[in-house]
Amino acid sequence: MRSAAALIETLQRNGIFHIFGLPGSTEAPLLDALLDYPEMHYVLALHEGIVVGMADGFARASGRPAVANLHTTVGVGNGLTALFNAWKDNSPVVTIATHKHSEILGRDGFCVGPDLPEWARPVTKWAWQGVKADQIPQEVGRALKIAQNTPSGPVFLAYPEDMLGMEITGNDIRENGQISEGFAPSMDQMSAITKKLLNARSPICIAGDEVSATGAAVLVERFSELWNIPVLQESRRSAVTWNVATNFKNYAGEYSSNHPLVKDADVIFALGPRLSVEFSPVKQPDVPANAELIHIHRNPSEVGKLYQPSIGLVASVAAVLEELCRGSWETQNNYVYQNWRTAHNGAAGGTGANHAMDSSALCNIGLLSRALARIAPSETAVVDESIRSSPALLANYPLRPGNYFHTSGGGLGWGLPVALGVQLAWPERPVLAYIGDGSLMFTVQALWTAARENLPVKIVVPNNRKYLAVKAGLVAYKGQAVEKGRFMGVDLTPPNIDIVSLARGFGVEGRIVQSQSELDPALEWAFSHDGPALVDVLVEEDLGES
Repeated sequence: MRSAAALIETLQRNGIFHIFGLPGSTEAPLLDALLDYPEMHYVLALHEGIVVGMADGFARASGRPAVANLHTTVGVGNGLTALFNAWKDNSPVVTIATHKHSEILGRDGFCVGPDLPEWARPVTKWAWQGVKADQIPQEVGRALKIAQNTPSGPVFLAYPEDMLGMEITGNDIRENGQISEGFAPSMDQMSAITKKLLNARSPICIAGDEVSATGAAVLVERFSELWNIPVLQESRRSAVTWNVATNFKNYAGEYSSNHPLVKDADVIFALGPRLSVEFSPVKQPDVPANAELIHIHRNPSEVGKLYQPSIGLVASVAAVLEELCRGSWETQNNYVYQNWRTAHNGAAGGTGANHAMDSSALCNIGLLSRALARIAPSETAVVDESIRSSPALLANYPLRPGNYFHTSGGGLGWGLPVALGVQLAWPERPVLAYIGDGSLMFTVQALWTAARENLPVKIVVPNNRKYLAVKAGLVAYKGQAVEKGRFMGVDLTPPNIDIVSLARGFGVEGRIVQSQSELDPALEWAFSHDGPALVDVLVEEDLGES
């Protein structure tokens, strides 16, 4: 057996049947070996950022590691931004780079760079270049294990092309066993938590990403009802998914230090969020000084990272909530909260929700997000990279655990490749890629892969024809750009980018929406279309909130 075949069999033995890639000449041993494994699907893309992004999306949706195959130094360089996003979001992407022949690695050969794993090391849990062909199956198995272990995250392997073509025994091909992660709290720790909650005047709860990661969404609702505590979703600055249903009666909005309930809280029960991911120097702390913090997370580096908790616990959110919901704890609190939704609505902003209907006018982002809520099938999974249009979506679309994906990484071009990966992992489920026009341009060629694979992703583009986040930064800076009304580096016209023509050029059908009356028919067409479909919605500028 050649080591490339052993690599493939190791992946298959561990339940992996997709490789996302953009090959060059060094991938010849791997591509040749794949002919003997027709059940292994090599998903071809047109840029390495798309390769890593698709693997990222597949990993998020499947809950298992996914494999990206990159070409030497140049491919790794192109994929690093997407790898950074996966690292920030703890996505278990296993990147396997095929390097140049080992005989020219030390001779400054073509596409040879110094210490390729070092390029990826800052944004991976483990980075390694193989030295012996017969160890490749063992190393690949180890990479899969490391990627999935808590806290999950990307890993990186590099192999010279000649090493992948060598003959080995193949005796080390193995399946990784399931590792049980208990992270259970002690009774003393639970007693301390319940004492804080029982004595609280106005506690709140944050449903962080660890709620979804530990399968605790139902437990959060049960706990909230039993203890009469409102629940806020982790801030979108740090959250990568949605953790509490927006129609849950005790849901009180997105966590923010400006939220009225947060300002009034004396105890903040943080169930697995990251506190916090700061966009700029903070004017006020994300955790108010007058509130005691109880922070639960399986990753010890997150507990007390920026805000010191009165109780910090490295444990499974699910295990903590199971104890709190057992009924053995006294849950008669000494407080009554009223008007949670009134408080939430008072804190909401930038939704465009109050614009009057005008059939001949451009759409606004509130109207668009409400139309999506009305027309998209209820089981639709949403991949959101709409940047400035995101608050409107969060305010108007019915979100719940398991139907929303977001990145805290900030590397643009994330959304479309991730949506393709999600669709491959969930072939029977509708997937909506909600992507701003600026972000779409970073990886627009992913449309070709959507067409090639006939992935029925629906791409909806709230198109304000500018980098609106750049304009918001200039407005906040309050310099001469505001005084003169001239904003450099913002407008994407002229020339106008014909997104629908671009989509058709890559093999994806599209529609453009230039007035409010055209919106519903275009969205209905997209969701009834058999294959991938794109709707370019020209929208009003709305600086809203960041």
